[in-house]
Parts: sequence; C-alpha cells; structure tokens
Amino acid sequence: MIASIPILVLIGIACGPVLAKRKAVHLRSIGWLIVMMLLLATHFAMQNEAPFLRMIGFCCVLLGGMKGLVYAEWACRETLLLRRYAIFSLLWFGMDPGTFLSRRVGLTWKNDVVVGAGLTLLGILGSWAVWLMGWRHIFVMFVPLSLGFHFGVLRILKGLLRRSGFPVRTLFPNLLEAKGVADFWSRRWNVGYSQMMQRLVGRHVEDMYGKSAGVMAVFMASGLLHEIAITVPVRAGYGLPTLYFFLHGILTLWEGKSKRPIGKIPALLAVGIPLPWLFPTAFQNEVIAPVLEVFGRISWCARYHVDFSLETCANEIFLQFSCRSTSFTLALLWCKLVSRCQSYLCSPCRSPVCMPQKRQK
Repeated sequence: MIASIPILVLIGIACGPVLAKRKAVHLRSIGWLIVMMLLLATHFAMQNEAPFLRMIGFCCVLLGGMKGLVYAEWACRETLLLRRYAIFSLLWFGMDPGTFLSRRVGLTWKNDVVVGAGLTLLGILGSWAVWLMGWRHIFVMFVPLSLGFHFGVLRILKGLLRRSGFPVRTLFPNLLEAKGVADFWSRRWNVGYSQMMQRLVGRHVEDMYGKSAGVMAVFMASGLLHEIAITVPVRAGYGLPTLYFFLHGILTLWEGKSKRPIGKIPALLAVGIPLPWLFPTAFQNEVIAPVLEVFGRISWCARYHVDFSLETCANEIFLQFSCRSTSFTLALLWCKLVSRCQSYLCSPCRSPVCMPQKRQK
C-alpha cells in the first residue's frame, strides 16, 4: 500500500486551493479534519510496513496536508499560479507561499550551493564515522545526519530555487547565534516550520486567549505533530516528544516574563540534553540506526572489492536492505545500474579487472 502515499500527499496539497476558493466560514476546522483523515488513511495503508517506511509515509502526508492548510490561510488575499503552487508544495520545505508570487533577477545563489555541497559531504563523512566508531548516543547519531540534510541538502535546494528567481531564505540559519530558547525555535531552527505554526495555531489562539496561551499552543501542537512523525511509526515512546516541547514552551514563557534570554550555551543544552525525549529509544533503534547501517554496507562493499565485483556487492546489499526504505532502494538500484553499465562496457576486453576474482584458498 506504499503506492497510496503519493495519492494522499497530492490530496492534501490539492485541498489548499480548493478551500481557499470556497472561503468557507469553518475553513480552518475543515482543513484540519481533512489532514486528520489523511493521516488515518496513512496509518491503515502503512500498518504492516517497517518503521522507517511508516515514518517517511507519515511525514510526507503530514507535509502535504500542512502545505494545503498554509496556502488556504494565505490565499485569502492573493493566489499563486498553479505551476508555482506546485513548486511551493513539492520542491520546497518552507511555508511562505508569498515567496513564489513573483520572480526576481540577480539573486545570489552560488554560495548556497557551494556551502550546501560542503555541509552535505561533511554530514555523510560524519555519519560514516559514527557508524565506524559504533557510537549509538542519539545526539552523536543525529548531528551528522542533520548536518547533511538540514544544513546541506536544503541549502543546495535553496540555491537552485534562488537561481530560478524565487527569493527563498535559509531554513536553518546559524544555530550558534541563538540567544535563548525562544530565539532558537523562532529564528534558528526550521524557520519554515515556525512560520507554519504561527500562521495555523499561534496567531488564532493568541487572539482569543492571549500571547502566553498562543506560545504554549504552538509548542503543544508541535509535540502532537512530532508524535505523529516519530512515536506513531515505531509504536512506542508515546508522550515523550510532547513532554519535550512542553518543557521548551515553559522555558520560552519564562524568558518572555523575565525579558531576558537564558543565553546561547544554556539554550543549546536545553535543546540537546533532553533529546532522548524527542527521539525515544525505539525510534533510535528502528529508524536512525538503520540509516547508519547504509554506511556500514558501503564500507563492506569497499572492503571486499577484490573478491567480488561491484554487481555482486550491489546484489548483496540490495537483497538485505531493499525493504528498509524507499531512499535505500533508489540508491541501490542506481548502484546496480552502474554495475550493469560497467560490465557491459568492459565485457569485450575480458580483462582480470573487469572479471570477478575468485577467492584464493
């Protein structure tokens, strides 16, 4: 039933323009109800899949639904062309549709691609080192993976969109400049997510019950969304991500009341120390650890390159890990394709380099 996930994602995205055109009185409630139904459908469609695949499915459907909700709220005054809404929904992780309203000329982008490529490579090497050393602490495992994707891949994507004329901004600015917990979550970590939560939750609760209630509503809603993306796929650790964000909501309110940020080091410690609450043990073992195992298989293939051909290595990895995740499968299919091309191009020469070597007794 994995094939149903793209359909659910597209339904969530399509709801945005539909709800925006109808301008329903209870638009917000209808939108959230649709998202809940899509997530329920995802649960039934993926209930027999591996935890990693379940996480990917839930995250994709949730992201598509949130894109639709954000656009429905934003499009009360302006609308995007269909092709630009598609770019906003499918090719960018930010949550500001206005960025794609018009194109600009002369935007800087090369530095983003270069920096992003460097950070992606650094994240890959760091992940490989974590696997090689056998480190399994959540903070140590999370940092290189986050460095490669959040700060590397998304930075490259930003540069490519800016080259196309869309003035998107960095989603993960420099974390080391955080002045406190509130500054970390609002301006340093996933700015697009912060914009989404303010637009969909914070502003409306604040208008009805005050600023403090709006702040706590944002953090509690974040906890629930992370429950869907983290604990529901592994069916364990329920409540811990919500507790994590509840703690940071309290710290944010304390900073607001005292009008004094707690500082960079205490803020980073407050984010890092309770990280096992955000990523429970089951999630670490069933999702993060299998990702690191990919680097182990790459090392295994490199170690035995004398004894086996590239295709033999690819087949071995493919058989053992093709069911783990879609990304693994695509990578290994690419490896098999390269090995096929290699054997085809080298087959006329029949040289020892191109032929599999037999083990020597």
